[in-house]
This record gives sequence, C-alpha cells and structure tokens, in this order.
Amino acid sequence: MKYDFTSIMNRHGKDAIAVDSVGQMNGFAPEAPKPGFDVIPMWVADMNFPTVPTIQQAIIERAQHPAFGYFSATDEYYDSIIRWHQTRNGVTGLTKECIGYENGVLGGVISALTSFAAPGDAVLLHSPTYIGFTASVENNGYKIVHSPLVKDENGVWRMDFEDMDAKIKANHIHVAIFCSPHNPCGRVWERWELEKAMEVYRANDCLVISDEIWSDIILNGHKHIPTQSVSEDARQRTAATIVADGLNQLPAQNPKTFDAVMQELSATGAEGIRMMAGMLVPASEGRNAAVEYAINGVVSYVTAAGREELAREVRAGLSAAVDACTDKPNQAFLLSQLQLCATAAEAPVFVKYASDKYLADYAVRGLISTPGTDGAILSLIEQSPAPNALLAYAAAEKGLAAAEPALLKWAADPTVDKATQEAVYHALAKCGGEASLATLAAAAKAAGYAFERSDAAGAYVGLLTRLSAAGNSKALSAAKSLRKTGMPENIRIAGLEIALRTDAGKRTQEVLAALKDADRAYRCAALDFAAEFADDALYAAIARKLPSLKDNAAKTDVISWFGDRHAASQSGTVIAAIASPDTELSHAAIRAAGKIGGQEALEALVAQLGGPHAREASAALAAFNGKPNAAFIAALDGTPATQANALKLVAERRLKEAADKVFALLESPDAAVRTAAYDALAGVTSPKDFGRLCDLLDKAQETDVKALQAGLKNALAQETPSAQYEKTMARICSAPVKARYYPLLAQAANKEAIAALLSAADREAAFAALLTVQNPAMVDVLYDLAQQNPAWTDAAITRYTNFVTASADTPIRKYQLYRQALELNPSAKVQNKLLRALARTEAFPALVLAAKYMDNPATAEAAALVVKTAAAKNPAMGGETVAAALKKAQEVYAGLSKSDADAGYAVDEIKGLLAKLPAEGFAPASLAPGDWKAVAGNPETRKAMKAKELAKAQQEADAAAAEAWSTADGVLTGVAGAATLGSAKEYENFSLIVDWKTEGEAGLGIRSIPQIALGGRNPGALTGNRLHENTAPAAANRPGEWNTMEVRVVNDRVTVVLNGVTTCNNVILENTCNREIPAYTAGQILLIAGDKPVSFREMYIRELPPTPRFELSPEEAAEGFEVLFDGTSMHKWTGNTVNYVPVDGTIFVTAQYGGSGNLYTKKEYADFILRFEFQFVQEGVNNGIGIRTPMGVDAAYHGMEIQILDHDAPIYKGLRKYQQHGSVYGIIPARRVVFPPLGTWNVEEIRAAGDRITVTVNGEVILDGNIREACQGHNVAPDSGKENPYTVDHRNHPGLFNERGHIGLLGHGPGIKFRNIRIRELPAPKTK
Repeated sequence: MKYDFTSIMNRHGKDAIAVDSVGQMNGFAPEAPKPGFDVIPMWVADMNFPTVPTIQQAIIERAQHPAFGYFSATDEYYDSIIRWHQTRNGVTGLTKECIGYENGVLGGVISALTSFAAPGDAVLLHSPTYIGFTASVENNGYKIVHSPLVKDENGVWRMDFEDMDAKIKANHIHVAIFCSPHNPCGRVWERWELEKAMEVYRANDCLVISDEIWSDIILNGHKHIPTQSVSEDARQRTAATIVADGLNQLPAQNPKTFDAVMQELSATGAEGIRMMAGMLVPASEGRNAAVEYAINGVVSYVTAAGREELAREVRAGLSAAVDACTDKPNQAFLLSQLQLCATAAEAPVFVKYASDKYLADYAVRGLISTPGTDGAILSLIEQSPAPNALLAYAAAEKGLAAAEPALLKWAADPTVDKATQEAVYHALAKCGGEASLATLAAAAKAAGYAFERSDAAGAYVGLLTRLSAAGNSKALSAAKSLRKTGMPENIRIAGLEIALRTDAGKRTQEVLAALKDADRAYRCAALDFAAEFADDALYAAIARKLPSLKDNAAKTDVISWFGDRHAASQSGTVIAAIASPDTELSHAAIRAAGKIGGQEALEALVAQLGGPHAREASAALAAFNGKPNAAFIAALDGTPATQANALKLVAERRLKEAADKVFALLESPDAAVRTAAYDALAGVTSPKDFGRLCDLLDKAQETDVKALQAGLKNALAQETPSAQYEKTMARICSAPVKARYYPLLAQAANKEAIAALLSAADREAAFAALLTVQNPAMVDVLYDLAQQNPAWTDAAITRYTNFVTASADTPIRKYQLYRQALELNPSAKVQNKLLRALARTEAFPALVLAAKYMDNPATAEAAALVVKTAAAKNPAMGGETVAAALKKAQEVYAGLSKSDADAGYAVDEIKGLLAKLPAEGFAPASLAPGDWKAVAGNPETRKAMKAKELAKAQQEADAAAAEAWSTADGVLTGVAGAATLGSAKEYENFSLIVDWKTEGEAGLGIRSIPQIALGGRNPGALTGNRLHENTAPAAANRPGEWNTMEVRVVNDRVTVVLNGVTTCNNVILENTCNREIPAYTAGQILLIAGDKPVSFREMYIRELPPTPRFELSPEEAAEGFEVLFDGTSMHKWTGNTVNYVPVDGTIFVTAQYGGSGNLYTKKEYADFILRFEFQFVQEGVNNGIGIRTPMGVDAAYHGMEIQILDHDAPIYKGLRKYQQHGSVYGIIPARRVVFPPLGTWNVEEIRAAGDRITVTVNGEVILDGNIREACQGHNVAPDSGKENPYTVDHRNHPGLFNERGHIGLLGHGPGIKFRNIRIRELPAPKTK
C-alpha cells in the first residue's frame, strides 16, 4: 500500500487515549488546545497513521468465528520474528525458545524483572526516563536508581559509565533496564558505547533487560545494534580466530548454519579474505576444498542486496589475494570469485592477467561479466599481436562495434586457426556493421553455406538478421537473395525469416509466393513466421490464393494454419474444405473448424455426426472453441447415428440439462442409441434424477443394471456421504433386489454405510461392494472379513494389501499388518503379493518373517526377495539369523537361475552380501519362563538386604512368578500384577527388538532400572526420568494389538523406536532406583506386568561392544583424584549433553557453529589438578577448557580458557601466540607443541594453584605462569575502557581472578574427543 502520512484521522471514541484524554486527565495528558486549534497527538507513542490493511483483514477474518479460547503462538508467529531480526539487525541463532509472548513492552519488562528481582530491590535506569518505566517499575514495588545521561564536548548525550558503576555498587543493583535506542532522548547507541556499558554490567554481575522497541524507527546514517550481539563469542575474537572457527564448521549442515558462518567470515573484511586465500595450498596437493567453499560462500553472501560495504571489502581482499598468489590454479580460482562481485574498479586486475596463457580465460571472462569494462577490452584487442579467440568472444559478448576494424583484420589473416576464425566470425556477427557483410558473405559462400567448423554461414545469417532489423537495406537485399532455389533449405528459410520480419510492406507478397514453393518445409516455415503478424487482411489474401494452389498438401497446411490461428474470418473457407474429397484436407478442415468455433462451424460439425467423418467430428466437438452444449442437446433429436454420437458428447460434457432427452432415448428402438443412452447416464444425472433412476433400477434387465448404478452413483456424487447413505437406505427398504443398491452404499463409504453392508442379507453382493469402498478404515474391515469366510480371504486380503501399501504408515506398522494377513493363510498368489509388499519395509522383523516362507516353493521367490532386500538395505544388520536367511535365499535363487538369468544376478548379489556380513547381529532370546527369573526388589533394596532376607524374598518372588507367567506358541504372558521377570544375563550396551501387547499399562526395564512404558499414557518413553524429560509422540497401536519396539542402550543414552516412530531419542537414562548415582553400567532386562495382562513374543537382542571404562590408578586414587568422566556416564556434567556425547569411552564433541552451548561440571572448583586425554579427529579443531568459569558465558573473559587447538592446521598459519594450544587465552601464551598425527591420543594436565597456571602436554610443560603478573594485576582496563593495554590480546578479562568456578568443555565446532577425565582438588593456599 501507499502510506498516507499527512491526513489526520478522526480517532475520537475509537479507543485512543492519545486524543480522548487531552484536557481530561490532568497531570497525565496535555491540556486542551486553545480555541481554533486542532489536536495533533504527538504526546504519547500512539501513531496517528492507518494500520496496514492486511492486519485489519486478518483480525476481521478471525473475529468472524465466534469462539475465542486459549491458544499457543504458531510457528509462523515465531518464524516471522526470527526472520525480521535476522534481515533487519543481522541477528543469527535466534530460536523460538528465546521468544516470549507478552502484551506490550511494559508487560515484557515487568515479567522479566519479576523473574530476577524482588519487590524492594533497586533497579538502574538512565534518565531522562520513559514515563511508562517509571510508573510500571514503581507500581510493582521496585526502587528506581537513575544514572543521568551527560553531554559530551560535541553536545551528544552519552552514558556516564563511572556513574553507572558507582550506583550499581552503592545500591547493590543486580538488574538494569536499558533502552536502545533511548527513549525519550532518541540516542542510537554506537557499538563501543554498548560494549562499554555491557562491560560495566558484566563486571557487577548485573542482568540487563533491554527495551529495543524503537529500533525500526531511526534516522538515516544510524544503525541499530542489538544489545545481545555485543556479547557474542565471535565479537571477542580476532579475524584469524573467526576465520579458523568458520572454516572448521564447513561444509555447513544446513542453510541457517551456512548463513551464520558466512556472516562472521564476511565481517572480517579484506583481511579475512587475504587470510583465507593465503591458506590455499598448491592445487596439485588437492586440499583446498574447505577454503574454496568458504571464499565462494562469502562472495555469494556479500553480493546479496544491502551488503554493498561488505562486498567492497571482499573485492579488495580478492584483488590483493590474486596478486599475492603464486599458484596458477589458485589464482584462477580467485579470479573466478572476483568475477562474481567485481565492478569497473577491478578491471585492471583482470587486464593484468589477460595475456597470461593459463589465466587469460578467467581474466577475460571477468571483464565480460563486469559492467563498465568495454574500454579495457577494446584496448586489449587493439594491442593483441595476433588474432585472439578469447578477445573475439569478449567483443561479441559486449557487442563492441568499435572492435570491427581489428576483427576484420583478424578475419583476413591467412594464419588464423579454425577455432579463432569461428570466434572472429561470431564476433563480427554480434558487433560488425555493413563493412563486415562482404567478409562474412565470402566466407559463407566458400563453405558452401554449410554449417561447418568455422560456422561462417551461421555468422553471416546472424549479421544479416541484426543489420536488417536495424534497417540496413543492403543487408536486407542480401538476405532475400538467400531464398533462391538451389540454396540449402535451412539457408532459404533463414533468408525468408529475415525478409518477413524486417520488410513489413512486402510480407503478404512474400507469404503468398512461399505458398507456391515446391518445398513443404519452406511453405510451413512461411506460415509459422507469418503467425507473428497475421491479421484478417492476410487471412483473406491467403484464402483468395487457396483455390490456385495445386498441391492439396499446401491447402491442408493453410487450413490447419487457419485453425491454429483461430482465424474466425475464414470460418467459411474452412467449412467449405470439409466437403473436399481429399481425406487429409477434409479432416484438417474439421479440426480447424473446432478450433475456430462459432455457430456456423458448430452446425457444420454437428452435421457430420451422422456421416463418414463422425469420429473426427466428435473429437473436434469435444474440444470445441465455444459453447456447443445446446447444439449437442438438439442433436439428440437427429438421426439414430447422430443421436448415438451426440449421447457420447453430452455425457463427456456432463450436461445435466440433457437428462430428460437421455432418459427418453432409453426407450429408443435403435439398439445402438439405447446402449449409448444407458452409457450416458453416468454423465448427465443429478440428485433430482435419483427417484426415476431407482424406479428404472428396480425394473431393469440385468444387462442394464451396471449402467443404471453408474447413473445413480453420479447423481449422488455431489451429496455428502451421510446424505448418500440416507437416500440409499430409504430406497433399499422397498427394493425388490436390495443388492442392486449396495454399490451406492460403497460409494457413500461412511461408517454407517460400511455397517449396513456388513449386515446386508446378500452376503456375496455386499462383499463385492465392500471391495470397492474407498476408506482407509477398510483395512480392519477387510481383515475381519478375510477371517470370517475363507472363500473371501484372497479377495479381501488383496484389497487390504493395496490399502496398507498406499498408507502413510511406518514400514514397521506395515510389516505388522502384512504379517497378520499372512497368518490367515491366503492362497500362494496373495501370499506372494503380501511378501512383495513386505520387501519394501526393509526391516529386520520382515526378514525374520519372510524366512519362514522360503521353504514353500510357491512363495520362496517372493520371500527370498524380502530377505535379500532387507539385508542389502541394512548392511550392518549382521548375525547368524541374517546369515542363515541369506544362505536360504541364495539356494532359492540358485534353483531359479536354471530358467531365469536374472536370478543368477541375485545369487551374485547375495554372495557379496554374505562376504561383507558382520558376524555380530540380532540373536533370538528365549521367552520360556525358565530362562527368566523373578526379580526380588531393585538393586538398591537388594544391597540393603541381609543374605537370609534376600533368599526369602527371592523364593517368594520365584513362587509368585511361576503362578503368574506362562508360555504358549512362543508367546510369554504375565497376568495383571505379575511379579517382574529379569533376564538371566546382565547387559551393558545392546539393541533389543521385541513384540508386546497389553490392554493396560506395563513396562520394560533396562540395566535393572524400570523405565520404558508399555501401553498407558506415554508408551515408548522413559517415564522414570525427571532431569531429562521424555514425552513420546503417539505411536502405540490400539490396546490389545501387537506392537514392535526397538530399544538401543549405549553408555548412558537410550533410544526407543515404537512401531517405527522414535519415541525416545538418545535420552540420558536416569537411575530410578537411586537418583544420587548414575544408571548402572550393566543390568537385567526386566519384563514388568501392569494392571492388565501383558504378552511378549519374538525377542531379539544384539549385544554391542562394552564401553571402555576408566578407573583411577592406585597412585592417583591414593593422591585423592576423582573421576569426572569414566567413559560411560556424564552424571557429573551438565549443560549441552546433546552435542557432547559418550562414544566408545570418550566424550565426542559434535557441536556446530552457533550451537547450543558448552558442557560444564556440576561442581565448582578452585585450585586443582585436571588430567585428561584428547584426540583430534579432524584437521583444524578449535576447542577449549574453561576453568573457574560461570556457566553460560564466554569463559575466555569471564573465567579462564585453556586453549585446545590443532594449531598445526594450515587454517591457523596466521595464529597469534596467545591463541596456541595450551595458552591461557589472551593472557599467557604457551610454548608451541608439535602434535602427533591426527587420531593420536594426547595427554594433558592443567594445574591451577592460586594465580599460577601450569599446562603439560604429552609430558612437556608448555605453560607455567602467573595470571596476575601477566597482566600486572589489571585484568580490566583501569580507565574502564574496552582496550586493555595490560593483556596480550588487549581485551578485558573481568573473570580472570575468579576464585572458583566450573570446569567447561568449550566447543566451537566438532572433531575432538576427550577421555579419562579426572581431577584432584588442591587445598587452599595458606594465608599469613
């Protein structure tokens, strides 16, 4: 919309205190204006402009629904906010969890304030202060402390940082309300001001609530900087670190991460580009993918609209990098990137390399794609010592007319090669003038006007086309000469095209002449070209010429052309041609008449319905250009032949208004008409015909029943399912043959209609109708029918299989449905259909099921396909069960290969699968009661029992279990309240697959811990967890149905997949038996009965390798070390347990750029010795160990960070010493250590004793220094400035002297593992 910022709206009485309170609320609103003056409400932040119409429309649309209940904000709501902040302010990493829904700024501020302060607390605000803050803060019981803004020497209002610091300390303030831009003074804070303010707040542990509501209404020349952005990690780091960190995140896993990385990299400007270019190794070494990906990504990022300043920096960096680079392939890459963002200012860079044999192509292409480089290219052409194909191409692409003299010289050069000659000819075609005509004409003639290597003919035609279009008469004359007989057909057509498109005065003459040509392709080309300028005058001229054309093919082409052009003025000419004795011409005329349309054409075509051209006429009428319905209905009164064809047309057009005539023709004496009338019912009936159709159906001969049923279904089609059902049931009651109405119930397809069919008297007819019902609910119905009547099993299961295959069910759910159908034992044909469908599930249970069907020759091939497919799609499945099934499948295919060559390929495929099959896999677990034992209490209660007490409890549990659990047909069932059974063996890491069913709520225990719910409210979830909640999505089948569940337990993580749906994804297993300790390393699998019977069947267990477990050496144990991570559990850690995962006895870091935080010890430490091992999995890893740090902050500044860095990687060649591995980041540089190859474990010790930090790597002390001495006691700049001259990184480190804090793993990216982490607390130093 176009905004109206000048009109004054009348807002009185429209919920606007801005106008209604003026002169009415003393002390709050302004006084009333003097007589004769209007109110312009500028005293309060209530804009006097119209709301965007789309907002009003959305409110009105929503208000039309009468219910207004509780609601949750939608994803669209959150996405809009996130997208706005990203595009407007460059904020990245914002998620919906960071966004709260509040009623205005004041509501949001007070909500935040009450979360972090209590009534009576002091709150810091800058003055002057927004009146809304004053009222809201004080009315809620808080005390406002003002820090006044002060004017600097230039009259700019600024914050008084010393006053802020003093008042925060004096009033013990821990919450401040910050306004950015400031209200009411309007200041848009600069970055340095925000950084300095945040340093004051951080130094005083003061939380900041930042009101940024005015950030979108600021004057040009100012830029809003979100307060949160000044605290981001990346802002505290050097360009070298940002570049290294960014490269370590590539390739990005998703677009969001990619944009975040590119935003950071592009912010490093020319310096960052030069750094990245400097990391390129010689291309022959083939290790540049990451750097090239990054540079290309940055170029792509900065060329987006609104990033011009970033693009300027990137161009400067690329220009310098090209000159500095010495490797030709790398220079070529850099030139190609500069080409993507260059301006005319970068032309000299390209010119410099235009004569370089290797780089010329990249340089010239850069000039071509860059605007404003015509002069540079022309100079290169004029200075070239010899014809140059690349420069000729550049002239062509730029259309450089000034290059023509040089290009003509090159064309005449007898030494020029064919490739260069082609480029020169092409350039002359693109930018040559009249002077080039003779040269290209001679070249084309010499080539015989053939399209050979030099393409002289193509260039000549191109030049003629361009010059003729520009009005060059000489070129036009030359083009017309190409049409003469004897020239190649394509050249003649090209000449004709030029003449028709450029010589408007002679177009008609040219077309008429072309129509007499003996070459049909030439004639048709003339008509095709004429389509661009055809009008009634041209149509008339061609029509007059038509009788004189001797070739009927020419007449046919003209008539077809009239039709394609919808030439209504020539309808008579076309209609006359229908009578031609030439069949091709007559049919062309019929088709053309249908395209042209009109009453005359319609009548002519209808007249053909009873004649020899009826088929062609029917087709033309079916697609007729116009409104032929009335004519079709009228034709129903014609001859029998016409009636039969007209009936088809009214049915195709679904002409309900023809129904009465169609019903009348049901009584026609002509059999063909009568049949056509019955067939037409399906297209013309409507609800009003329902009664008479039913009357006819009740009296009909059997031969007419299907047609009448089709008519009835069409009549009901637009009705609701319930209406269809009700109407049909009303007629069934009195119908002599009720079964004739069953198809109508099938079409209704609602539950009432299905129920009616299930209870119908004619069971066979009802069953046939049920097979046509389109309703997914039929899966259960068809299964029940297949169970009830063996004669129906095949048909029912065939239809059932189609429904299941087309459903959106998970593969495991489909497996269950196919399995229960196979258990009904349908015919071999249907079993094979089920097995082929089963093959698409590709699941282990499907393989086990199919293996049972390979012994039957009738189903062996389909079953073998299931086995082969499942094994091929899951190469890690492994184990004896899979191996045995594959070997059997191999035998099946070997037998088939004697008569089927394709089976031989299957044999070879299975041989390959067996050769690679892992030895370990799922093995069947017995469910016989004797192989499980009753569980007497949990591990903790058993520990507390004395031996006799435990023996007695076990004896009682055994007796109870023997009574409560039983096995039949491989199914283990426990009655309600049965004693818990435990596996005879204890398991550590494993995968378990089992089927279970219950009508109540039971459970499954892992590692002797009752945890996983079976049935009930949250099946498939770890319902015993408290710290790591797990609410499962709905996945269980109906109570009493079998469910298939896979459980994977590795280290302290559990994943549960129920019926193909992940209900628990890598969730930490909590110990419900004793919440003070981690989950047991190993334990029993528990079968837990509930309030209803529970059954289990087909349990398979795959034992996974045990996790290496770290234990202290006797020496370390004696010294007082404590294990922080033993390889199995992260019980002593908190924070980001998603990206720091126990894997094979290590903590594997998978954190991504801008990820979800760090991992911290739950406990805080002061002085200590920390020992651990680390392994770089990939090159360029950047990590860190935070010590004495609070959680959720940048440990490098608010605690200490001991750098963990693969500083030998090429991406860190510009690294500063204080960033090397082992350094106290930004404070004390470490001595450079040389790491062993990637994948080698390194041993590190960090000793923190007071101010002394010692770091030892692989037995070598690389750092031993005093942090206080290193910064001369000034961890923060004495003048509170952001530059600190006393630290090596010149940054403030307010947390450097923390006495204690957490240990943190600080991941900037993936690719590192930690293990064997232990710590020894040191006694506090003695004070004198």
